[in-house]
Amino acid sequence: MASSTVEETVPSENVLEWVEKAKHRFLHAVYRVGDLDRTIKFYTECFGMKLLRKRDIPEEKYSNAFLGFGPEASHFVVELTYNYGVDKYDIGTSFGHFAIASESVYKLVEGIRAKGGKITREPGPVKGGTTVIAFVQDPDGYMFELIQRGPTPEPLCQIMLRAGDLERSIKFYEKVFLVLTFCNLLFP
Repeated sequence: MASSTVEETVPSENVLEWVEKAKHRFLHAVYRVGDLDRTIKFYTECFGMKLLRKRDIPEEKYSNAFLGFGPEASHFVVELTYNYGVDKYDIGTSFGHFAIASESVYKLVEGIRAKGGKITREPGPVKGGTTVIAFVQDPDGYMFELIQRGPTPEPLCQIMLRAGDLERSIKFYEKVFLVLTFCNLLFP
């Protein structure tokens, strides 16, 4: 029996309207790295992110850095955490990848390659479609999908997580966003 996939999408103009009116947004994603300076260098030189702030907390034995494509007050950022003495982490199976939008994936990949970055999927159209994508692995093994799109104020545009129980995960996030919507109504 053949199966078919139905994909529902919200027209992009409605998505942008929601983003402009929303009172809540994702602030940052936190993950651990084995060498903070090496990872900062990769993200700034290869992806074009900016180091927004960096701090060392010796009494707690960790350092972290915030990087992104714009100020934390208005942009989603990544928070890299280095725990003293830990140089490698098992990423596990639930994290998929981050995605970065670029006007030219081909050009971005060539720049990453020239700096010694690891390209795990060469640029080209996504299977069954026309959107140009590529995949890059950072020095700690985290994957980044590069997606060709027009100009965007928020290049760090997606996080892909794997779910063991898709229906359960969908119900969870529907409840979370219902609560956020309700809070917007109560506290405009």
